[in-house]
Amino acid sequence: QFTRDASHELRSPLTVIRISSELLLADEKLDDAGRRAAERIRRAASEMDELTQAFLLLARESEAGLPSAPLCVNDVVAEEFERARALAAGKPVAASLRSSHRLTIDAPERVVAVLVGNLLRNAFSYTDRGEVEVTIDDRGVVIRDTGVGMSAERLGDVGRPFVRGESPQRGGHGVGLSIVRRLSDRFGWPVDIHSEVGIGTRVEIRFPVARVEPV
Repeated sequence: QFTRDASHELRSPLTVIRISSELLLADEKLDDAGRRAAERIRRAASEMDELTQAFLLLARESEAGLPSAPLCVNDVVAEEFERARALAAGKPVAASLRSSHRLTIDAPERVVAVLVGNLLRNAFSYTDRGEVEVTIDDRGVVIRDTGVGMSAERLGDVGRPFVRGESPQRGGHGVGLSIVRRLSDRFGWPVDIHSEVGIGTRVEIRFPVARVEPV
């Protein structure tokens, strides 16, 4: 009952804020300062909506489990990739998605979307120039970016709530990688993160029991 109420009471006003900010952005009379403010509102509302969905997902999963069904990982990654790449709008960042294999797993679709979406949004948010490259091979998904990267010390902390990357001024709520770690542990999908400051980050998500077909 709580998760149903929270879903309605939190997501409904966030939807109103997001739609209203999009209407403001469509107004040709809006000056540059107003446009920047409206874009910040739209982006913050979108981030809060994603965070709310993730928290509610974890609450429901821990309470009674979530229904699983055969799911194509490639389809979920493609959808989340298109959503996340909007964060690179206006930046000199090349984005690519390649698949050598098609992966099918038995899992709740929303769980995979939250896990992959968090990692993709981080990649695009923390990359100012260069590229974000996503590859799906016979083992899982690899996300590589040329962003700000993280030090070894910070990389050891990022799985804890409210610990962000090297540039906290970029926004975000500092819980995304904590959620990723929890879902990774719960469903047995190893996530390995390798990063260097000023070089970029490489993330691997593996699906050990996936059914694999060449593309």
